[in-house]
Amino acid sequence: MAEHEQRCIERRLENRSVELVCNNGLVERASAAWLDGVDALIVGGSAAYSVHHPRSAPWVDALRKLLDAALERNLPSFGICFGHQLLAYHLGAPVITDEERAEVGTIDVTLTEAGSGDPLFEDCEPILAVHTGHSDLVAAIPHAVDLLGASDTVETQIFRVRGACFYSTQFHPDLTGAEAIARYTAYKQSMSEALSPEVAHAVSRFRPGSDAAALLLGRFLDLVAQPKASVV
Repeated sequence: MAEHEQRCIERRLENRSVELVCNNGLVERASAAWLDGVDALIVGGSAAYSVHHPRSAPWVDALRKLLDAALERNLPSFGICFGHQLLAYHLGAPVITDEERAEVGTIDVTLTEAGSGDPLFEDCEPILAVHTGHSDLVAAIPHAVDLLGASDTVETQIFRVRGACFYSTQFHPDLTGAEAIARYTAYKQSMSEALSPEVAHAVSRFRPGSDAAALLLGRFLDLVAQPKASVV
C-alpha cells in the first residue's frame, strides 16, 4: 500500500518538475534531516495504524518532531488522512476511533467560507466529491488552524495552519475513484482470503470519475513551487 500511495502521488504531480523522495516512518525513525534540501513535505496515510494508539507512540513521537521542524522552517506541507490526524494531534486536538462515523467511499465535502476563499480551492465547486476510507477522525478543530471544509458525518475534513502554507485533508486527494477501489480492495484482501459481501458493498461506494479533489496536490505544488521542486 505504501508503494501504491507513492505511485498515486507521482501521478498527481506528473507534468511538473518534481523529484519525489520517499521515507517510511515505520521502517526508520523520522528525522528533521529528512527536510534538508526539500521544498515541500507530504505526510501520507498509515493503513491500520492509529495516531493515538500506544503501539504507534514511538514513530508518532518522531513524526511530531518532524512536524515541529516543518512548522519552524515554514516549509509548505500537506497531510493526507493519517497526516491530517497527525497534524491535529500535534496541535492538541483529540483524535479518536469512531466506527459509527467511519467514512468509506466517495463523499461530499462542503467548503467553508474560508475554504472558498483559499487559493488552493480557487475555481473549485463549493461541494467537492472526495474519496475516503477511515474510522479514526479529528474530534475537534485545533485552535491553530482554519477549517476549510466539512462533511455531514465529519466536520473536520480540511485544515490550513493559520499563517502557514500547511494544508491537510481527512480524505485522499492522492486517489482517483478507480485507484481508491484498487487500494481499498487490496487492503481488505490482505486481511482475508476472499472479499466479504460487506467489503464488496464498501467498494461500491466509490464513484470513479468524481475526481476533482485529485487535482489538489498538483495545485498545492503550483502554489509553492520553485523552478524545480523537491518533495519529501
